[in-house]
Amino acid sequence: MTTLNGSAHSREQADKHITSMLGGPVADGTLRLLWTASQGDSALAYALVRGGLELGELARHGELWRWGEAPDSVAVRWTELVESRATVLTDAQLEALERMVRPLAGPHEAIERARLTHADAVRLTPREHDVLGLLCEGLSAVAISRQLGLSSRTVTKHQERLYRKLGTSDRLNAVLLAQRLGIVGARS
Repeated sequence: MTTLNGSAHSREQADKHITSMLGGPVADGTLRLLWTASQGDSALAYALVRGGLELGELARHGELWRWGEAPDSVAVRWTELVESRATVLTDAQLEALERMVRPLAGPHEAIERARLTHADAVRLTPREHDVLGLLCEGLSAVAISRQLGLSSRTVTKHQERLYRKLGTSDRLNAVLLAQRLGIVGARS
């Protein structure tokens, strides 16, 4: 596996590599998306580019290659097909169609499993879980301290540890990440 670290120089090398794979200029947003997904792993970048081309999700628009803007991609065509016939499709047809698209759900399931792995890696104490839950409810450190019977300084320390364990630097990102990882339930 050829991996480049996250430096600007490596990012530039990865951008050149992706551009050369596609044989033409690539939209900045698409380069950022492919870089973030591959983190400089050239084999992974190649697989993502190849898969995007096969699915029609990576296509040339004007002079630039762009991800996810192809109106004739497989996913878009199948979605339109099912929606156009939604009122006349039988249960048997829906089951057969579901079976046909199941392979496309595989990557989504793998991503969810990876998220669960990340959630398991974040080892929070029971008190940190309590504080996180109350942060998710929008309570301030003072309100949390009153509810839990702790000093506000202790709550602030719990918050700092939470942010460090989650790799975030603020309440909003900590709450959003915890919800995405399934550590706490998403609010409706």
